[in-house]
Amino acid sequence: MGLVLLYTGNGKGKTTAALGLVLRAVGHGYRVVIGHLMKTLIYRGEYVGEYLAIKRFLSDYVDVYSLDPDQHLTPRDVLTMAVNRAREVKPFLLILDEVNNAVAANYLSASEVIEVIKSLPPEVNVVLTGRDAPREFLEFADLVTVMEPVKHYFDRGVVGIKGLEW
Repeated sequence: MGLVLLYTGNGKGKTTAALGLVLRAVGHGYRVVIGHLMKTLIYRGEYVGEYLAIKRFLSDYVDVYSLDPDQHLTPRDVLTMAVNRAREVKPFLLILDEVNNAVAANYLSASEVIEVIKSLPPEVNVVLTGRDAPREFLEFADLVTVMEPVKHYFDRGVVGIKGLEW
């Protein structure tokens, strides 16, 4: 089994940290599979910047799966698609974005996610992100980083900024 990295907490930057690992892995020529379990790729009527960048520059290396309201996909569907792709292409990195939130919302159980991770090919490293990581993930992961908010421009009423938030 590869390494399991967990980014959690109430602060900003969990998905951003995971995407930084995507850039690093692709820079070394590795494949990556991303499953956005609780997000669509559209925000305020536009594709999010990270998806646009992946599509434009990294599509030979990165496969992305996400909720799609038109297809009525659930977090479980996205997990299944991403994991099946990971079993097929054996990527260096599998990102399960917002999986913590999917567990907290009872779409998935922590134990089933852990069993899925254990069943992956040994060369696949897994990144788990999202608020409210379950205790089981905290114990299971090889690296745990808790993002805590100290100061944020949202507190001053600054709304999301294209290029920073999406």
